[in-house]
Amino acid sequence: MLTKPTGIGAINDEFEPETCRIAFVGEAGVGKTTIAALVAARLTERTRVNIAGEAAKLVDDCDADTGDGLDMEWVVADCPPGVDAIDARPERLDAVFVVATVESLERVETYERRATRYDVDCFLVLNRFRESARDRLQTFDGPVLAEYVYDNEAIPSAIDEDRVPDLPEWTVEAILIEALQPERQDAECALETLKRGHRSIVNVEVEERTDADPLVDSFESAGFSAAYFECNCRCHDGHVLARR
Repeated sequence: MLTKPTGIGAINDEFEPETCRIAFVGEAGVGKTTIAALVAARLTERTRVNIAGEAAKLVDDCDADTGDGLDMEWVVADCPPGVDAIDARPERLDAVFVVATVESLERVETYERRATRYDVDCFLVLNRFRESARDRLQTFDGPVLAEYVYDNEAIPSAIDEDRVPDLPEWTVEAILIEALQPERQDAECALETLKRGHRSIVNVEVEERTDADPLVDSFESAGFSAAYFECNCRCHDGHVLARR
């Protein structure tokens, strides 16, 4: 989570690029590279991204900014299997995402403890999810669930063909939201938070997609960068994130 406070003062028309570094970790065979590639591919549609690890075989780095990425750069690390991967330069990580299946949930706590040792935010991404496992997920005591990805026969087929799976009805942008700013605020409080420099990034839920554009405009009119991010929640359509 990027929460570095910024000094109160004049807001520049030009935003300094900020880098968000996220790592995907987990046991062998849980689909970690698939999740990392899905996230990296979505980011390349928004902004500049550098990809490390096996996911780099599926997604190329991107040096272009579409103007829809909060003027940020990203580093996506698809780490080797095992908890020791977190030990590699943890000071350069903003968030760790533990990719697991229902069968490997008992190992997630080990990753959470290691991330906590370095004071790095840790989230869960549950892969190959089935509705029959929802009760198990609800009783799970561990990192906050950033996202789950349903078991889908299109995913292994795509990986076998060395390409990123196409999931047109499912987004992975909740992972980006959690990495940047998981705490929600209402629009008025969020704007005031940015103006006072209490946070560098704020997050506002929007019930309908049509509510997002006016909110983005209001942040930009106040001198901030803002963008809409989708999520898979049933109670609202997405989030507007804004930053100084």
